[in-house]
Amino acid sequence: MNMEQKLVFITGANQGIGLETSKNLILSGNYHVILGSRNPAKGAKSIKALRALPDVKGTASWVQIDVTDDKSVDAAAAQIASQYGKLDILVNNAGIISLASPPSREALRQILDVNVVGALSTTKALLDLLRKAPEKGLVSVSSSTGCITHAVNPKSPYYSPLGTEYRTSKAAVNMLMVIYQARLKDDGFKVLGADRVCVLRILQGNQSRCAIEALQSRRMVAAEWRLWSRERRMRMLGGC
Repeated sequence: MNMEQKLVFITGANQGIGLETSKNLILSGNYHVILGSRNPAKGAKSIKALRALPDVKGTASWVQIDVTDDKSVDAAAAQIASQYGKLDILVNNAGIISLASPPSREALRQILDVNVVGALSTTKALLDLLRKAPEKGLVSVSSSTGCITHAVNPKSPYYSPLGTEYRTSKAAVNMLMVIYQARLKDDGFKVLGADRVCVLRILQGNQSRCAIEALQSRRMVAAEWRLWSRERRMRMLGGC
C-alpha cells in the first residue's frame, strides 16, 4: 500500500458481493482493500485470487473478523490501526439470510446479531480511524426488501410474505444508516446504503438471476464511491 491509495475495509469479503466489490475496486482504481473474513483459510484464499488478477491497479490484504464477537471486532480494528493508522471507507457487508417459513425466533436472533448488531459494532470500533481520513465513508449493504413502503404495496416487486427475518434486519440497517447520516454529516462523513438486489430474486424463487444481479450490485457499490466526490450526496434506498 502507498500513501495515495484509499483504504477500504469490507466485512464478509471472502465471497459473494463482498469479494466481487473488492475485485472491482482494485481493478478500477487506486485502492487498498482490506478483506474482512471470519474464516482465515477463506480469507487467505480470496487474497491469493485477487492478487493473481491481471491488470490490477490496487492492492489487497485481509484481516480476521467475526462481527458477532466483540473481541474479534476490536482485534480487527486494532490491527488496522496498527498497520495503517487510518481508514477511508468502511463497508458493512457481512450478512446472512433466512427464508424460514414460518419465521422462527432463533433465526431472527441470529440474523439481527449479524446483519444489524454486527454492522453497529464494526462501525463503532472503527469510527475513530474513519475520522482521520480526509474523505470519510460509511457504507452498509442493505436491501429494498427491507423498505416499508415497498413491503405494504402489492404492486411493488418487493411485495412478498417471505423472508421475514432477513427483511426485518434490513429495515433496521436502513434506519441505522439514516441515523448515522444525521449524526455524522457535520463531521464530513458520507453515508451510503447500497441495495443488494439479488435478494428479490430469491424471494421470488428465481435464483437463476442472482449471479447477474450480484455482478450489477457489486459494480454499483464500487461505482458509487468513484462518483461520490462529484455528487456529494447520500444515496437513500428508494422510497423508504
